[in-house]
Amino acid sequence: MALLHMLRTIADEFMLKLVVAHLNHGLRSDAAEEEEELKNIASSWSLLYESRGVDIRTLKREQGLTEEEAGREARYCFLFDIARKYNASKVALGHHLDDQAETVLLNIIRGTGVDGLAGILPKYRRDELLLIRPLLCLRRNEIENYCQENDLQPFTDSSNLETDYTRNKVRLELIPQLEKQYNPRIREALYGLATLAADDRFFLQNLAKKKYLKIARFGRGKTFFNRADLINLPTAVCSRILRLAHKKYAPSKQLSRKHIEQILKLLYSERTVGQITLPGVSRAYISYNRLVLTGEYLQAQKYPEKIVLKVPGRTILPGGALINARIVKVEELTWPPTRYQAYLDLDSLPPGRLAVRFRWPGARFYPQGSSGSKKLKSFLIDQKIPHYQREILPLVSVQDTIVWIPGIRIAHPYRVTDKTKRVLLFEYKMFRKSQKSDFS
Repeated sequence: MALLHMLRTIADEFMLKLVVAHLNHGLRSDAAEEEEELKNIASSWSLLYESRGVDIRTLKREQGLTEEEAGREARYCFLFDIARKYNASKVALGHHLDDQAETVLLNIIRGTGVDGLAGILPKYRRDELLLIRPLLCLRRNEIENYCQENDLQPFTDSSNLETDYTRNKVRLELIPQLEKQYNPRIREALYGLATLAADDRFFLQNLAKKKYLKIARFGRGKTFFNRADLINLPTAVCSRILRLAHKKYAPSKQLSRKHIEQILKLLYSERTVGQITLPGVSRAYISYNRLVLTGEYLQAQKYPEKIVLKVPGRTILPGGALINARIVKVEELTWPPTRYQAYLDLDSLPPGRLAVRFRWPGARFYPQGSSGSKKLKSFLIDQKIPHYQREILPLVSVQDTIVWIPGIRIAHPYRVTDKTKRVLLFEYKMFRKSQKSDFS
């Protein structure tokens, strides 16, 4: 009520167009009466008014949230909807200094870093809207005095007096105890801490953004980092860069301190492969000298044992790919072949039907240009193919003989030579770009 009155007072001077937005959480019996009263106030002040009712308890149950979390999510969703409806550029919220003190203390109790010490930010941009909190520097008793001086009758939320909620316990029990026994100005002290932490947060966040844009590479739905670029940064900057990268793929989720520690452990390890799952069905993995973040989470897939190829003809493969096969004369070839083409001496291929298989125990491969065959696993490691990709790599084979690994190499014994008369020409194509793999 105090915030609304203040904004109304300066509306003409600053050419403000105000919209009153009220969300009924459906938690208290007197909520409907308050909603109607607020509507009357908005009307008497000639202000636009919007309201909505929501069942917080159902939302809590369906989304697996606490009641406080469900209420907060519902409020912001509602406020942003109304802001977009009226093409508003700002959403003004009524948080005050006491709220800030409670938030900082709660964050400390739960475990937090510098960002958590910053508590509630005075202004914060979320998508196209700016959230502002003009009363954040004022104590609650100062706001109450303002209401009395201006003959305002604010509503009292009776649930704020219940100690079932953690925040209420901090407000009603812990802070008064700290004021009595340790520091009578504990609220101001916590507010000061939040202000200093917010300055540090702003500096580190801007530094991280600059570094992020400088060292990150983007492509195929992934963000790539050179591991050395991240390792050489201070942890405070590196962790923020990781959060920025993750936000690209899971904007509604946040990386916890535990997730950051897991990524850093992976980053600093001597391993050349490894991955972890992250919130929002995303993941991070290392592939030799790179760290990659992506929104694509590779589910365990059961591929058929083999897919017989149509020769000549087109064969659809799992994962949105196909192989096209043609039989041509040597003089029809265009040299050199692309990575996704294979020129094979048709008459030198082993007897049997050509098929696509996926990695099997004991598989061996004789790469073009080498002196003999080697374990497929060793070859793929030499080629720096990520571990998780090896399982879904299509292997064009005849029985247990691999003749071509699309995008990587053909087998040496079946290369085209000056004795070749007929050529089997394979072309590998992806027709679902979003699923293009790291080896393609």
